[in-house]
Amino acid sequence: MLFHSLDYLLFLALAVAGFWALARHHLVRVSVLFAASCLFYMAWRPEYIVLILGSTVLDWVAGHRIHRASAPRTRKLWLSASLAGNLGLLFTFKYYNFFAVEIGELLTTWGLPVSLPFLEAALPVGISFYTFQTLSYTIDIYRGRLEPAKSFVHFAAFVTYFPQLVAGPIVRASELLPQLQAPPKLDTERLSRGLFLIVTGLVKKVAIADYLALNLVDRVFDQPEMFSGVEVVVALYGFTMQLYCDFSGYTDVARGSAMLMGFELPENFDRPYQATSPADFWRRWHMTLSRWLRDYLYFPLGGSRVGPIRAYFNLGLTMFLVGIWHGWWRNFEVFFWYALLQTGAMVGHRFVFRLMGRQRDASDPLALVAFKVFLNLQFVVFSRILFRAASMENAGAIGARITGGAELLWRHLVGPGLTPEQLAPATSTLQISAGLWLMLLFTFGAHFTPRKLFTSFETFFLRLPAPAQGLAVGLAAALLSLVAAAEAVPYIYFQF
Repeated sequence: MLFHSLDYLLFLALAVAGFWALARHHLVRVSVLFAASCLFYMAWRPEYIVLILGSTVLDWVAGHRIHRASAPRTRKLWLSASLAGNLGLLFTFKYYNFFAVEIGELLTTWGLPVSLPFLEAALPVGISFYTFQTLSYTIDIYRGRLEPAKSFVHFAAFVTYFPQLVAGPIVRASELLPQLQAPPKLDTERLSRGLFLIVTGLVKKVAIADYLALNLVDRVFDQPEMFSGVEVVVALYGFTMQLYCDFSGYTDVARGSAMLMGFELPENFDRPYQATSPADFWRRWHMTLSRWLRDYLYFPLGGSRVGPIRAYFNLGLTMFLVGIWHGWWRNFEVFFWYALLQTGAMVGHRFVFRLMGRQRDASDPLALVAFKVFLNLQFVVFSRILFRAASMENAGAIGARITGGAELLWRHLVGPGLTPEQLAPATSTLQISAGLWLMLLFTFGAHFTPRKLFTSFETFFLRLPAPAQGLAVGLAAALLSLVAAAEAVPYIYFQF
Protein backbone atom coordinates (compact mmCIF):
# COMPACT_ATOMS: atom_id res chain seq x y z
CA MET A 1 0.00 0.00 0.00
CA LEU A 2 2.13 2.84 -1.32
CA PHE A 3 1.81 6.25 0.30
CA HIS A 4 1.32 7.91 -3.08
CA SER A 5 -1.66 5.73 -3.98
CA LEU A 6 -5.39 6.26 -3.60
CA ASP A 7 -5.58 3.06 -1.55
CA TYR A 8 -3.35 4.53 1.14
CA LEU A 9 -5.16 7.87 1.26
CA LEU A 10 -8.50 6.06 1.74
CA PHE A 11 -6.94 3.76 4.36
CA LEU A 12 -5.45 6.75 6.19
CA ALA A 13 -8.79 8.60 6.19
CA LEU A 14 -10.55 5.57 7.70
CA ALA A 15 -7.77 4.99 10.25
CA VAL A 16 -7.77 8.61 11.39
CA ALA A 17 -11.57 8.72 11.56
CA GLY A 18 -11.67 5.49 13.58
CA PHE A 19 -8.90 6.67 15.86
CA TRP A 20 -10.68 9.89 16.84
CA ALA A 21 -14.08 8.20 17.04
CA LEU A 22 -12.60 5.93 19.73
CA ALA A 23 -10.61 8.68 21.43
CA ARG A 24 -12.34 8.14 24.78
CA HIS A 25 -11.93 4.36 24.72
CA HIS A 26 -8.24 3.97 25.36
CA LEU A 27 -7.59 0.24 25.03
CA VAL A 28 -10.05 -0.18 22.17
CA ARG A 29 -8.51 2.75 20.30
CA VAL A 30 -4.98 1.36 20.57
CA SER A 31 -6.18 -2.15 19.68
CA VAL A 32 -7.88 -0.84 16.54
CA LEU A 33 -4.72 1.08 15.64
CA PHE A 34 -2.68 -2.12 16.06
CA ALA A 35 -5.14 -4.07 13.89
CA ALA A 36 -5.10 -1.36 11.22
CA SER A 37 -1.30 -1.42 11.19
CA CYS A 38 -1.32 -5.19 10.71
CA LEU A 39 -3.76 -4.84 7.80
CA PHE A 40 -1.53 -2.18 6.28
CA TYR A 41 1.48 -4.51 6.38
CA MET A 42 -0.54 -7.51 5.16
CA ALA A 43 -1.62 -5.57 2.07
CA TRP A 44 1.85 -6.44 0.70
CA ARG A 45 2.33 -10.11 1.69
CA PRO A 46 -0.05 -11.38 4.37
CA GLU A 47 2.19 -14.26 5.46
CA TYR A 48 5.04 -11.93 6.46
CA ILE A 49 2.99 -10.51 9.32
CA VAL A 50 4.14 -13.61 11.21
CA LEU A 51 7.72 -12.27 11.21
CA ILE A 52 6.92 -8.90 12.71
CA LEU A 53 4.52 -10.39 15.25
CA GLY A 54 7.14 -12.97 16.22
CA SER A 55 9.69 -10.22 16.76
CA THR A 56 7.11 -8.29 18.78
CA VAL A 57 6.35 -11.22 21.10
CA LEU A 58 10.05 -12.01 21.55
CA ASP A 59 10.97 -8.49 22.60
CA TRP A 60 7.88 -8.08 24.77
CA VAL A 61 8.85 -11.16 26.76
CA ALA A 62 12.58 -10.34 26.76
CA GLY A 63 11.95 -6.78 27.93
CA HIS A 64 9.92 -7.90 30.95
CA ARG A 65 12.35 -10.70 31.80
CA ILE A 66 15.29 -8.30 31.69
CA HIS A 67 13.49 -5.80 33.90
CA ARG A 68 12.44 -8.39 36.51
CA ALA A 69 15.69 -10.34 36.65
CA SER A 70 18.11 -9.46 39.42
CA ALA A 71 20.94 -11.72 38.33
CA PRO A 72 23.21 -10.09 35.70
CA ARG A 73 23.59 -13.44 33.95
CA THR A 74 19.83 -13.79 33.48
CA ARG A 75 19.55 -10.25 32.18
CA LYS A 76 22.33 -10.87 29.67
CA LEU A 77 20.72 -14.15 28.64
CA TRP A 78 17.43 -12.49 27.73
CA LEU A 79 19.18 -9.62 25.99
CA SER A 80 21.16 -12.17 23.99
CA ALA A 81 17.91 -13.91 23.07
CA SER A 82 16.51 -10.63 21.76
CA LEU A 83 19.67 -9.85 19.82
CA ALA A 84 19.95 -13.37 18.39
CA GLY A 85 16.30 -13.53 17.38
CA ASN A 86 16.12 -10.12 15.73
CA LEU A 87 19.55 -10.07 14.12
CA GLY A 88 19.15 -13.71 13.10
CA LEU A 89 15.94 -12.84 11.29
CA LEU A 90 17.60 -9.85 9.66
CA PHE A 91 20.64 -11.91 8.62
CA THR A 92 18.51 -14.72 7.20
CA PHE A 93 16.53 -12.54 4.83
CA LYS A 94 19.15 -9.94 3.94
CA TYR A 95 22.45 -11.81 3.90
CA TYR A 96 21.92 -15.58 3.99
CA ASN A 97 21.77 -16.14 0.23
CA PHE A 98 24.94 -14.13 -0.30
CA PHE A 99 26.91 -16.15 2.25
CA ALA A 100 25.35 -19.42 1.05
CA VAL A 101 26.71 -18.79 -2.44
CA GLU A 102 30.12 -17.64 -1.21
CA ILE A 103 30.54 -20.56 1.19
CA GLY A 104 29.42 -23.00 -1.49
CA GLU A 105 32.00 -21.65 -3.94
CA LEU A 106 34.70 -21.74 -1.27
CA LEU A 107 33.96 -25.36 -0.39
CA THR A 108 34.01 -26.27 -4.08
CA THR A 109 37.50 -24.81 -4.48
CA TRP A 110 38.59 -26.98 -1.55
CA GLY A 111 37.35 -30.09 -3.30
CA LEU A 112 34.06 -30.30 -1.41
CA PRO A 113 31.27 -29.75 -3.97
CA VAL A 114 28.64 -28.81 -1.40
CA SER A 115 25.91 -26.32 -2.18
CA LEU A 116 23.90 -24.75 0.60
CA PRO A 117 20.14 -24.42 0.09
CA PHE A 118 19.01 -21.12 -1.42
CA LEU A 119 16.31 -19.12 0.35
CA GLU A 120 13.54 -18.49 -2.18
CA ALA A 121 11.85 -15.63 -0.35
CA ALA A 122 11.40 -11.93 -0.97
CA LEU A 123 13.04 -9.49 1.40
CA PRO A 124 10.36 -8.47 3.94
CA VAL A 125 9.56 -4.80 3.48
CA GLY A 126 10.83 -2.70 6.37
CA ILE A 127 12.59 -5.54 8.17
CA SER A 128 15.61 -3.39 9.02
CA PHE A 129 13.46 -0.60 10.41
CA TYR A 130 11.26 -2.62 12.76
CA THR A 131 14.19 -4.82 13.80
CA PHE A 132 16.22 -1.80 14.93
CA GLN A 133 13.12 -0.39 16.58
CA THR A 134 12.43 -3.44 18.74
CA LEU A 135 16.11 -3.91 19.56
CA SER A 136 16.33 -0.39 20.94
CA TYR A 137 13.48 -1.30 23.30
CA THR A 138 15.21 -4.30 24.92
CA ILE A 139 18.63 -2.62 24.97
CA ASP A 140 17.23 0.49 26.69
CA ILE A 141 15.51 -1.68 29.29
CA TYR A 142 18.77 -3.57 29.86
CA ARG A 143 20.59 -0.26 30.36
CA GLY A 144 17.98 0.87 32.86
CA ARG A 145 16.86 3.79 30.68
CA LEU A 146 13.36 2.51 29.95
CA GLU A 147 10.52 0.79 31.79
CA PRO A 148 8.89 -2.08 29.88
CA ALA A 149 5.47 -1.39 28.39
CA LYS A 150 2.70 -2.42 30.77
CA SER A 151 0.34 -3.46 27.99
CA PHE A 152 1.19 -5.82 25.15
CA VAL A 153 -1.25 -3.97 22.91
CA HIS A 154 0.63 -0.70 23.44
CA PHE A 155 3.94 -2.34 22.64
CA ALA A 156 2.54 -4.11 19.56
CA ALA A 157 1.05 -0.84 18.31
CA PHE A 158 4.45 0.83 18.79
CA VAL A 159 6.25 -1.84 16.75
CA THR A 160 3.70 -2.02 13.94
CA TYR A 161 2.58 1.63 13.77
CA PHE A 162 1.85 1.89 10.06
CA PRO A 163 3.12 5.37 9.04
CA GLN A 164 6.72 4.48 9.88
CA LEU A 165 6.57 0.69 9.69
CA VAL A 166 8.12 -0.07 6.32
CA ALA A 167 10.64 2.71 5.67
CA GLY A 168 11.16 4.65 8.88
CA PRO A 169 11.93 6.95 10.48
CA ILE A 170 13.31 4.59 13.12
CA VAL A 171 11.34 5.49 16.23
CA ARG A 172 12.45 4.43 19.69
CA ALA A 173 10.08 3.21 22.37
CA SER A 174 10.90 6.21 24.55
CA GLU A 175 9.65 8.48 21.75
CA LEU A 176 6.39 6.78 20.72
CA LEU A 177 5.20 4.59 23.62
CA PRO A 178 4.42 7.54 25.93
CA GLN A 179 2.36 9.12 23.15
CA LEU A 180 0.40 5.89 22.62
CA GLN A 181 -0.26 5.58 26.35
CA ALA A 182 -1.37 9.19 26.85
CA PRO A 183 -4.95 10.34 26.12
CA PRO A 184 -5.07 11.89 22.63
CA LYS A 185 -5.74 15.60 22.31
CA LEU A 186 -7.26 17.08 19.19
CA ASP A 187 -4.96 19.88 18.02
CA THR A 188 -6.17 21.65 14.90
CA GLU A 189 -2.76 23.22 14.26
CA ARG A 190 -1.12 19.78 14.36
CA LEU A 191 -3.78 18.45 11.98
CA SER A 192 -2.99 21.27 9.57
CA ARG A 193 0.74 20.63 9.87
CA GLY A 194 0.07 16.98 9.12
CA LEU A 195 -1.83 17.83 5.94
CA PHE A 196 0.93 20.22 4.88
CA LEU A 197 3.61 17.57 5.40
CA ILE A 198 1.63 14.93 3.50
CA VAL A 199 1.19 17.24 0.51
CA THR A 200 4.86 18.25 0.66
CA GLY A 201 5.97 14.62 0.77
CA LEU A 202 3.75 13.64 -2.15
CA VAL A 203 5.07 16.53 -4.24
CA LYS A 204 8.64 15.41 -3.52
CA LYS A 205 7.85 11.82 -4.42
CA VAL A 206 5.44 12.08 -7.34
CA ALA A 207 6.33 15.38 -8.99
CA ILE A 208 10.11 15.26 -8.47
CA ALA A 209 11.55 11.84 -7.61
CA ASP A 210 9.41 9.80 -9.99
CA TYR A 211 9.79 12.36 -12.78
CA LEU A 212 13.58 12.33 -12.51
CA ALA A 213 13.68 8.54 -12.30
CA LEU A 214 11.51 7.81 -15.31
CA ASN A 215 12.72 10.60 -17.59
CA LEU A 216 16.44 10.67 -16.84
CA VAL A 217 18.06 8.47 -14.21
CA ASP A 218 16.70 5.04 -15.15
CA ARG A 219 17.37 5.63 -18.85
CA VAL A 220 21.00 6.63 -18.31
CA PHE A 221 21.83 3.83 -15.89
CA ASP A 222 20.09 1.23 -18.06
CA GLN A 223 22.09 2.19 -21.19
CA PRO A 224 24.97 4.54 -20.27
CA GLU A 225 26.68 3.94 -23.61
CA MET A 226 23.80 5.76 -25.33
CA PHE A 227 24.50 9.03 -23.50
CA SER A 228 27.26 11.59 -23.51
CA GLY A 229 29.56 12.28 -20.57
CA VAL A 230 27.65 15.46 -19.67
CA GLU A 231 24.32 13.64 -19.76
CA VAL A 232 25.67 10.94 -17.45
CA VAL A 233 26.93 13.56 -14.97
CA VAL A 234 23.56 15.33 -15.10
CA ALA A 235 21.87 11.98 -14.42
CA LEU A 236 24.05 11.54 -11.34
CA TYR A 237 22.89 14.89 -10.02
CA GLY A 238 19.37 13.83 -10.94
CA PHE A 239 19.69 10.59 -8.97
CA THR A 240 21.11 12.47 -6.01
CA MET A 241 18.00 14.64 -5.91
CA GLN A 242 15.69 11.73 -6.74
CA LEU A 243 16.98 9.70 -3.80
CA TYR A 244 16.59 12.62 -1.41
CA CYS A 245 13.08 13.54 -2.56
CA ASP A 246 12.01 9.89 -2.60
CA PHE A 247 13.16 9.10 0.94
CA SER A 248 12.50 12.47 2.59
CA GLY A 249 9.14 12.59 0.83
CA TYR A 250 8.23 9.27 2.42
CA THR A 251 9.29 10.61 5.82
CA ASP A 252 7.17 13.72 5.33
CA VAL A 253 4.09 11.61 4.55
CA ALA A 254 4.83 9.33 7.52
CA ARG A 255 5.23 12.24 9.93
CA GLY A 256 2.18 14.00 8.50
CA SER A 257 0.05 10.85 8.80
CA ALA A 258 1.09 10.47 12.44
CA MET A 259 0.25 14.12 13.16
CA LEU A 260 -3.31 13.53 11.99
CA MET A 261 -3.59 11.19 14.99
CA GLY A 262 -1.79 13.54 17.34
CA PHE A 263 1.60 11.80 17.28
CA GLU A 264 5.03 13.31 16.63
CA LEU A 265 7.63 11.24 14.78
CA PRO A 266 11.28 12.38 14.63
CA GLU A 267 12.68 14.20 11.63
CA ASN A 268 14.90 12.11 9.39
CA PHE A 269 16.54 14.75 7.17
CA ASP A 270 18.08 18.15 7.73
CA ARG A 271 19.00 19.47 4.27
CA PRO A 272 21.82 16.95 3.84
CA TYR A 273 23.28 18.48 0.68
CA GLN A 274 24.18 21.56 2.69
CA ALA A 275 26.62 19.42 4.69
CA THR A 276 30.21 20.66 4.90
CA SER A 277 31.82 17.24 5.45
CA PRO A 278 31.07 13.49 5.32
CA ALA A 279 30.47 13.52 9.09
CA ASP A 280 28.07 16.45 8.75
CA PHE A 281 26.29 14.68 5.90
CA TRP A 282 25.55 11.58 7.96
CA ARG A 283 24.30 13.76 10.80
CA ARG A 284 21.77 15.20 8.34
CA TRP A 285 20.90 12.15 6.19
CA HIS A 286 18.67 9.39 7.61
CA MET A 287 19.27 10.89 11.02
CA THR A 288 17.35 8.25 12.96
CA LEU A 289 19.59 5.49 11.55
CA SER A 290 22.76 7.50 12.22
CA ARG A 291 21.67 8.18 15.81
CA TRP A 292 20.70 4.53 16.31
CA LEU A 293 24.11 3.29 15.19
CA ARG A 294 25.82 5.97 17.26
CA ASP A 295 23.95 5.06 20.47
CA TYR A 296 23.81 1.28 20.09
CA LEU A 297 27.06 0.51 18.27
CA TYR A 298 29.57 3.38 18.17
CA PHE A 299 29.26 4.46 21.81
CA PRO A 300 29.22 0.89 23.21
CA LEU A 301 32.42 0.20 21.26
CA GLY A 302 33.99 3.13 23.11
CA GLY A 303 33.29 5.89 20.59
CA SER A 304 36.06 8.49 20.61
CA ARG A 305 36.73 8.15 24.34
CA VAL A 306 39.35 5.47 23.71
CA GLY A 307 42.78 5.76 22.08
CA PRO A 308 43.05 7.33 18.61
CA ILE A 309 43.60 4.03 16.77
CA ARG A 310 40.65 2.39 18.50
CA ALA A 311 38.52 5.47 17.84
CA TYR A 312 39.28 5.27 14.11
CA PHE A 313 38.41 1.56 14.19
CA ASN A 314 35.09 2.25 15.93
CA LEU A 315 34.20 4.94 13.43
CA GLY A 316 35.29 2.86 10.48
CA LEU A 317 33.34 -0.21 11.60
CA THR A 318 30.19 1.84 12.19
CA MET A 319 30.39 3.50 8.78
CA PHE A 320 31.19 0.23 7.03
CA LEU A 321 28.06 -1.32 8.54
CA VAL A 322 26.06 1.71 7.36
CA GLY A 323 27.35 1.06 3.86
CA ILE A 324 26.63 -2.66 3.71
CA TRP A 325 23.24 -2.12 5.38
CA HIS A 326 22.27 -0.30 2.20
CA GLY A 327 22.65 -3.24 -0.12
CA TRP A 328 25.19 -6.01 0.48
CA TRP A 329 22.51 -8.64 -0.23
CA ARG A 330 21.72 -7.08 -3.60
CA ASN A 331 25.22 -6.84 -5.01
CA PHE A 332 28.13 -7.57 -2.72
CA GLU A 333 30.91 -6.16 -4.87
CA VAL A 334 29.22 -2.82 -5.57
CA PHE A 335 28.18 -2.18 -1.99
CA PHE A 336 31.46 -3.42 -0.56
CA TRP A 337 33.18 -0.60 -2.41
CA TYR A 338 30.39 1.82 -1.52
CA ALA A 339 30.80 0.95 2.16
CA LEU A 340 34.58 1.21 1.88
CA LEU A 341 34.32 4.60 0.17
CA GLN A 342 32.05 6.01 2.87
CA THR A 343 34.26 4.56 5.59
CA GLY A 344 37.39 6.06 4.05
CA ALA A 345 35.72 9.45 3.73
CA MET A 346 34.62 9.52 7.37
CA VAL A 347 37.91 8.23 8.79
CA GLY A 348 39.98 10.43 6.47
CA HIS A 349 37.98 13.53 7.38
CA ARG A 350 38.39 12.83 11.08
CA PHE A 351 42.13 12.28 10.68
CA VAL A 352 42.68 15.53 8.73
CA PHE A 353 40.40 17.48 11.04
CA ARG A 354 42.30 16.34 14.13
CA LEU A 355 45.66 16.77 12.41
CA MET A 356 44.83 20.41 11.76
CA GLY A 357 43.79 20.86 15.38
CA ARG A 358 40.24 21.84 14.37
CA GLN A 359 37.32 21.05 16.65
CA ARG A 360 34.48 22.64 14.69
CA ASP A 361 34.03 24.84 11.64
CA ALA A 362 31.26 27.12 12.94
CA SER A 363 33.57 30.13 12.71
CA ASP A 364 34.59 29.55 9.09
CA PRO A 365 33.95 32.47 6.72
CA LEU A 366 31.02 32.08 4.34
CA ALA A 367 33.24 31.54 1.29
CA LEU A 368 35.04 28.63 2.99
CA VAL A 369 31.75 27.09 4.11
CA ALA A 370 30.43 27.32 0.55
CA PHE A 371 33.59 25.67 -0.78
CA LYS A 372 33.26 22.84 1.74
CA VAL A 373 29.61 22.34 0.82
CA PHE A 374 30.53 22.23 -2.87
CA LEU A 375 33.29 19.66 -2.36
CA ASN A 376 31.19 17.46 -0.13
CA LEU A 377 28.29 17.57 -2.58
CA GLN A 378 30.57 16.37 -5.38
CA PHE A 379 31.68 13.44 -3.24
CA VAL A 380 28.07 12.56 -2.48
CA VAL A 381 27.00 12.85 -6.13
CA PHE A 382 29.77 10.70 -7.58
CA SER A 383 29.66 8.11 -4.81
CA ARG A 384 26.03 7.58 -5.83
CA ILE A 385 27.37 5.67 -8.84
CA LEU A 386 27.97 2.71 -6.54
CA PHE A 387 24.64 3.19 -4.77
CA ARG A 388 22.59 3.14 -7.98
CA ALA A 389 24.58 0.85 -10.29
CA ALA A 390 23.17 -2.63 -10.86
CA SER A 391 26.66 -4.18 -11.02
CA MET A 392 30.32 -3.27 -11.13
CA GLU A 393 30.12 -3.53 -14.92
CA ASN A 394 27.30 -0.98 -14.90
CA ALA A 395 29.28 1.28 -12.54
CA GLY A 396 32.32 0.91 -14.80
CA ALA A 397 30.28 1.89 -17.87
CA ILE A 398 29.02 5.00 -16.08
CA GLY A 399 32.55 5.88 -15.00
CA ALA A 400 33.89 5.28 -18.51
CA ARG A 401 31.42 7.74 -20.04
CA ILE A 402 32.38 10.38 -17.48
CA THR A 403 36.15 9.93 -17.77
CA GLY A 404 35.99 9.61 -21.55
CA GLY A 405 34.03 12.84 -21.76
CA ALA A 406 36.45 14.56 -19.39
CA GLU A 407 39.38 13.45 -21.54
CA LEU A 408 37.78 14.87 -24.68
CA LEU A 409 37.09 18.17 -22.95
CA TRP A 410 40.68 18.34 -21.72
CA ARG A 411 42.04 17.67 -25.21
CA HIS A 412 39.77 20.38 -26.56
CA LEU A 413 40.98 22.90 -23.98
CA VAL A 414 44.72 22.25 -24.19
CA GLY A 415 45.00 21.07 -27.77
CA PRO A 416 44.21 22.55 -31.15
CA GLY A 417 40.51 22.23 -30.47
CA LEU A 418 37.98 19.61 -31.52
CA THR A 419 35.03 19.96 -33.86
CA PRO A 420 31.47 19.86 -32.46
CA GLU A 421 31.09 16.37 -33.91
CA GLN A 422 34.23 15.19 -32.11
CA LEU A 423 33.03 16.75 -28.84
CA ALA A 424 29.53 15.28 -29.08
CA PRO A 425 30.32 12.09 -27.04
CA ALA A 426 31.37 14.35 -24.18
CA THR A 427 29.00 17.31 -24.32
CA SER A 428 25.83 16.41 -26.21
CA THR A 429 22.72 17.06 -24.09
CA LEU A 430 20.12 16.52 -26.79
CA GLN A 431 18.27 13.93 -24.66
CA ILE A 432 17.89 16.23 -21.64
CA SER A 433 14.75 18.30 -22.03
CA ALA A 434 14.21 21.81 -20.80
CA GLY A 435 11.80 20.39 -18.22
CA LEU A 436 14.56 18.26 -16.72
CA TRP A 437 16.97 21.20 -16.55
CA LEU A 438 14.31 23.33 -14.86
CA MET A 439 13.50 20.54 -12.42
CA LEU A 440 17.13 20.14 -11.38
CA LEU A 441 17.72 23.87 -11.08
CA PHE A 442 14.54 24.33 -9.06
CA THR A 443 15.09 21.41 -6.68
CA PHE A 444 18.74 22.13 -5.93
CA GLY A 445 17.95 25.83 -5.63
CA ALA A 446 15.12 25.09 -3.18
CA HIS A 447 17.38 22.79 -1.18
CA PHE A 448 19.83 25.63 -0.59
CA THR A 449 17.28 28.32 0.24
CA PRO A 450 17.06 29.50 3.86
CA ARG A 451 14.93 27.28 6.08
CA LYS A 452 12.75 30.24 7.05
CA LEU A 453 11.48 30.46 3.46
CA PHE A 454 9.96 26.98 3.67
CA THR A 455 8.70 27.73 7.17
CA SER A 456 6.94 30.83 5.85
CA PHE A 457 4.99 28.66 3.35
CA GLU A 458 3.96 26.35 6.16
CA THR A 459 2.94 29.27 8.36
CA PHE A 460 0.86 30.73 5.53
CA PHE A 461 -0.94 27.40 5.09
CA LEU A 462 -1.59 27.06 8.83
CA ARG A 463 -3.16 30.53 8.95
CA LEU A 464 -5.68 29.71 6.23
CA PRO A 465 -9.22 28.85 7.36
CA ALA A 466 -10.10 25.16 7.24
CA PRO A 467 -12.13 25.36 3.97
CA ALA A 468 -9.21 27.13 2.26
CA GLN A 469 -6.79 24.48 3.52
CA GLY A 470 -9.07 21.78 2.15
CA LEU A 471 -9.28 23.55 -1.19
CA ALA A 472 -5.48 23.88 -1.35
CA VAL A 473 -5.02 20.18 -0.56
CA GLY A 474 -7.62 19.21 -3.18
CA LEU A 475 -5.95 21.42 -5.80
CA ALA A 476 -2.55 19.90 -5.01
CA ALA A 477 -4.01 16.39 -5.34
CA ALA A 478 -5.53 17.26 -8.71
CA LEU A 479 -2.24 18.66 -10.02
CA LEU A 480 -0.31 15.63 -8.75
CA SER A 481 -2.73 13.30 -10.52
CA LEU A 482 -1.88 15.07 -13.78
CA VAL A 483 1.89 14.61 -13.44
CA ALA A 484 1.88 11.18 -11.78
CA ALA A 485 3.28 8.23 -13.71
CA ALA A 486 0.85 5.67 -15.10
CA GLU A 487 2.06 3.16 -12.51
CA ALA A 488 3.12 4.09 -9.00
CA VAL A 489 6.90 3.90 -8.57
CA PRO A 490 7.83 2.15 -5.28
CA TYR A 491 9.92 3.97 -2.71
CA ILE A 492 13.60 3.21 -3.10
CA TYR A 493 14.10 2.50 0.60
CA PHE A 494 11.48 -0.27 0.64
CA GLN A 495 14.33 -2.59 -0.36
CA PHE A 496 16.22 -1.88 2.88
